[in-house]
Amino acid sequence: MRLTLNVKYFQQHKSGYRYRRKYPEDVSAALGKAWHVAPLGSSAQEAAENWKRVNAAYEKAVKAVRDRHREKSPFETYTESVSLIRQLGFDPSSPHDRATFPDDADGEDAAREQAAAEIIERYPLDSSGHPVGMSAAQELVVRSLLNGAPPRPSPRLSDAVTLYKAEKCAGDTLLEKKNVQRVDRLTKAFTRTIGADAEVLSITREDARRFRDVLLETGIKPESVRRELNVIKAVINHVITEHGLTNSYTNPFNKLPIANLDTETDLEKRDPLPESILKAVRSRIMSNSKTELQLLWRLLEETGCRLGEITGLRVSDVEVTGSTPHISVEWHEDRRLKTKASRRDVPLVGDALEAAKEALRLAKGRAMLFEAYGTENGPTNASAALMKHVRAVTNNPMHVVHSLRHNMADWLRAGGAGEREVNVILGHSLKDVGSRTYGGTTERLRITTEAMKKAHEVKNREADPIPQETPAEPMRPQVTE
Repeated sequence: MRLTLNVKYFQQHKSGYRYRRKYPEDVSAALGKAWHVAPLGSSAQEAAENWKRVNAAYEKAVKAVRDRHREKSPFETYTESVSLIRQLGFDPSSPHDRATFPDDADGEDAAREQAAAEIIERYPLDSSGHPVGMSAAQELVVRSLLNGAPPRPSPRLSDAVTLYKAEKCAGDTLLEKKNVQRVDRLTKAFTRTIGADAEVLSITREDARRFRDVLLETGIKPESVRRELNVIKAVINHVITEHGLTNSYTNPFNKLPIANLDTETDLEKRDPLPESILKAVRSRIMSNSKTELQLLWRLLEETGCRLGEITGLRVSDVEVTGSTPHISVEWHEDRRLKTKASRRDVPLVGDALEAAKEALRLAKGRAMLFEAYGTENGPTNASAALMKHVRAVTNNPMHVVHSLRHNMADWLRAGGAGEREVNVILGHSLKDVGSRTYGGTTERLRITTEAMKKAHEVKNREADPIPQETPAEPMRPQVTE
């Protein structure tokens, strides 16, 4: 029996299963081979378990090759050389390190010369006596050992981006990959706007305002512009902090005003789906979609969870027995959560409980509850599939899949739930300490289950209003002869 996996670069062959993926041209040229091939295991289950690890190893290897062969900027070269000099035990800035040799300056000079000579001896010399194949960083180490390091070059925006991605976006999760893509997209757009890979210290308030205006002219909302600008601000803040530039430079993106930002309320961003729209969308999905997508919609509608919280559920996160059935929304390697408050137990009531039971039956023997959507791009694919049905019913931009969370918030409040219960169920931040710490896990789940039951009573009343009695026919006058 052949294994079917919803993944790429996967092959079945005589000895079992393997990962086979072609290297990009630049990496292939550096390695001298075109393909990366690695065993996944002899059984289907073993192959499925090993695929993610092997795929991550491939991507890590590609990045390592590109990092080795990428031409480094003067700032990167300087930073690397300073680190190497310190590893040798010398002060990068001065050939007279009294801390190392307090009473013997000549001895320190001799030690530095010896260290420089040992580095040079590793390389062959050309006809003029210059080392062949020595990196720019090693050349700078030798010069600094003999004469002291030159002044540090000012970091450029590209240097700030490299540093930020290495320290803030490192990793193989989908969220980290998306963060890298977002940083690259926005910093490239900013570089195009100001016309150069500018030195960070030369980026002005006028540059920041110009980029803000470019973003606003694209038609995106002020709140989205704020989020985009915050990416550039974070990149610049990081290099300022890490390289001690706080006393000489103020981030030009700090407190940058954005027109109409404060006029956009939370309610304007998304609307609850009106009952007629909700019924129509649900009907389309139930009659025109695969079972997994149907179950996704039912759980979203009946729990108020975020889409990624449902697609990222594992079978072990679902409890359908006992007095308080629930799903546990937890961080794991395949799904990062939005905030700490997002980690929670969400009650399963009514159709949500039935949908969860059906999903467990379909997922028997698997780790993820939804095989088709429990992948890196699962939330994106699920959103696209569900939005096709939403847009077939309504073109209102405020009506989206996320609107179901607003529906649930309304049902909860209409059922008498306080803001504390609403926030716990929906995974919103709890503002005061008492709200953050009230009750143990069992008691909290009992309280939220009662709140969810009342919310479903409200929901069901709205969906099936009590029909009015049919008025009796008026009495007809009797005709007498």
